[in-house]
Amino acid sequence: MPPEYKVVYFNLRGRGELLRLLLHAAGVQFVDQRVEFADWPSLKSSTPEGTLPYMVIGGKEYGESMPLARYIARKYSLMGISELDQLNADIILNHIDDIRNAVSRARNDKSLTEDQKKEIEAKAMTELLPKLLRRMETRLTENKHGYLIGNILSIADLAFFDLLETSLKEIHNLLENFPKIREHRKRIETYPRISKYLATRPDTKI
Repeated sequence: MPPEYKVVYFNLRGRGELLRLLLHAAGVQFVDQRVEFADWPSLKSSTPEGTLPYMVIGGKEYGESMPLARYIARKYSLMGISELDQLNADIILNHIDDIRNAVSRARNDKSLTEDQKKEIEAKAMTELLPKLLRRMETRLTENKHGYLIGNILSIADLAFFDLLETSLKEIHNLLENFPKIREHRKRIETYPRISKYLATRPDTKI
């Protein structure tokens, strides 16, 4: 029987990586279809929302990365156990999305001048990201289980782990003053299903 799921995204981590991480963490078999940039113009009009990533679920196509990520997380108990855990997961996801959206706008919005792009990205990296790091360090200090919420792995852990992947390639000492976040990253990296995926996934810049 073929896998129920297919993730369709560029050969990058980007906005598709959280979907991949969630499915691997859940131990769910899926097709990881990676699209080359040269092929995207001819494929765009046939996608459900005109964007990537999208997923094929039970033979039907669905777009929008965060609703898809939340769907997977809810289905496979990665959204948090209690309603308050789920609320906290959503709060963390919103903070992460604020940073992603700012960086994406700075790099891709053609209506902005180069100075405006630099200003937006600088704010994301010098204000929004450090603020998030302080918040997550506090959460990890207060939660003695080693996760951002509750006592099991959740979408919040995976989304935060994924966000820092690119930042750490650009700023090697980013976590110098955040020991709990460093411990958290090691915990996620060594989570059995995740470590297996990380060892075999393509090495991409972003």
